[in-house]
Parts: sequence; C-alpha cells; structure tokens
Amino acid sequence: MRFGRVEGVVTPIVSDGRTRLRLVVWLETGTRIETVREEILAPLRSVDDFADLVWHADQWTQETIGTILAERGWEAIGAGDLPAADDQDEPGALPRSALYAVRNLSWE
Repeated sequence: MRFGRVEGVVTPIVSDGRTRLRLVVWLETGTRIETVREEILAPLRSVDDFADLVWHADQWTQETIGTILAERGWEAIGAGDLPAADDQDEPGALPRSALYAVRNLSWE
C-alpha cells in the first residue's frame, strides 16, 4: 500500500475579455511529486473573489481524484481544510484546494 497527498491550485487568465482558470493538480508520494492534471478551463460559476477561486480549485481537485487518480488505483482517505478567507491577504497566496490524503492498494 502506498500513501500520498493531492493538492490543486488555480490561477486566473484573462484573454479576449474572458476569464479562464489554469488548473494544476499534483500528487506527492514522499519519493516524488507528479503533476497529474494541468489544463485551462472555463469557470463553472462566476469568479468574484478569492473564495470562488478556492472553490474551483477544490472542485476540480476532487474531480481529478475521482477520475484520473482513481483509474490509477488511488482513493481519497481524508481531507484537510480549505484555505481560510484571510489566507488571501498573504503576499503571493494562491487559490488552492484542500490537501487530500490518498492511498493506493495496487502493488505496481
């Protein structure tokens, strides 16, 4: 059995007057960090503030665990808290998901 942590971040990109979100989700296993998803997506709902960006990061990170990582044998076994609203005041703060603990039962 292997254990890991999964987290995702989004950054807004404005092009041609439209806002898109660049999503990056990675898996850390202790021996390596692997980017498992990186793409530019249309927002699922309006993006008015930092909390909306956090929501998108978390939704898409959960989706990544339930699809891409599940196909590789990973499953979520726990989750941390979403970033607090006051985290947005920190210089360089990125809108990120909760940190998810995952495990893989395969021996590959």
